[in-house]
This record gives sequence, structure tokens and C-alpha cells, in this order.
Amino acid sequence: MAKLTKLDHGSLCVGDIDKAVWFYGDLLGLEPLPRPDFGFPGAWFDAGGTPVHLTTGGFTRSGNPELRPNDGHLAFLVDDLEEMTEELTEAGVEWWELPNSPAADRQIFFRDPWGNMIELTRYVAA
Repeated sequence: MAKLTKLDHGSLCVGDIDKAVWFYGDLLGLEPLPRPDFGFPGAWFDAGGTPVHLTTGGFTRSGNPELRPNDGHLAFLVDDLEEMTEELTEAGVEWWELPNSPAADRQIFFRDPWGNMIELTRYVAA
């Protein structure tokens, strides 16, 4: 039986590429990657060796749904969670922390401007 061997990339639909490049590149600190011309706007970023593809023209969430860790999301490790939460707050991004996480030292969740949920995780070194 064939099996999956590695996550190749994650893809999220966004509504405005310039704003998305600021959000994912400047605010979250992901490194830009070259992107082929698919005939529609988009941007690619590197997240520690796994590409994140941002596309336009597809489904985006609307409104401001409750942040729940069981909703679909992308999760990233972060080198300084305290600094990142300060930067998110300064940028007007509301975030929620999972209290007493059974899986990590800290886990926070927030939505990008198009409703895609993002998790930032910090593990305690053993």
C-alpha cells in the first residue's frame, strides 16, 4: 500500500496578495520563495523547510468565527512566542491561548485577515 511520506506544502486562500505578503512575510517573518506564474496572483513562503502557498480567487472565510483549536489550521513553531504575541497585539491581531495545553508549553491561535486560522506553538526542551 502506498503511503504519504512528507507534507509538501500548505495552501491558504487570501483576498489581497499585497496585504498577505505583509501579514505572512513582514509580521510573521516567513521567508519569500520564488513562485511560478499560474495565471492568478499568489505568493509562496518558506516555513522552516515547508512551503506555504498563498492563493487568490478561491474560498475565504467571512466574519470573525470563534477561535477553536479543533478547526482546520496551519501550525508553526516560533522562536520567541512572547515577542510574537506582542507584535500581533500591536498589529491589531486578536489571539487566544489554549489554557493548560496537554501537548505543548504554549499554544496560541489567531486568524489572518481572511479568516484562516494560524497556531503558534512552543514546546519545552526536554
